[in-house]
Amino acid sequence: MTRFKSSAAMVLVIGAGLAMSGCQSNRMAALDPGVPPAPLPSTPLEPVQTGQLPPLDAQGQPMATNGQTDVASLDPNAAPLQPSAPAAAPSGAPVTREGMAGTWTVASDNPDCRIILAFTKWSGGYRAATRRCNTAELAAVTAWDVKDNRVVLVDSNGNQVASLYSSGAERYDGTTNGGKPIRFSR
Repeated sequence: MTRFKSSAAMVLVIGAGLAMSGCQSNRMAALDPGVPPAPLPSTPLEPVQTGQLPPLDAQGQPMATNGQTDVASLDPNAAPLQPSAPAAAPSGAPVTREGMAGTWTVASDNPDCRIILAFTKWSGGYRAATRRCNTAELAAVTAWDVKDNRVVLVDSNGNQVASLYSSGAERYDGTTNGGKPIRFSR
């Protein structure tokens, strides 16, 4: 038993010695708080240029300008244009309930506007709720569902409030019944 006590005492003394030697290390000397870091320059080193940016093409790339303006013209004798339905899921990815469930940021009058799409069965589809959205159309949303590869938002009376299509990874665009654009993103 005395041998066990002396071994335990020896381990304790060695452990205390190692702990104390760590306190005297100077490996952190480079992080001396007494020496402030060098200040960063507050202005650009070269002059800043100003000017009009070139317009963007359909792919979001700057178009080459030749100093002339292209103007589209219509045949005055042609039949009136009929508005077409928006294309279904330009990204080609199928819209699924599983992919839509969760919280989304809504581009609206408040940058903190969120919509929560749940899997709880509800009148009109599945339960939906908005948070910090100021528009009356968004505040009226109580349900959602996926129909014809689109996300459909519905109010408590079963009326469609908005319809969105997939426009890229984790992004959906569409319009409200009032004709306003609406966008979800994560």
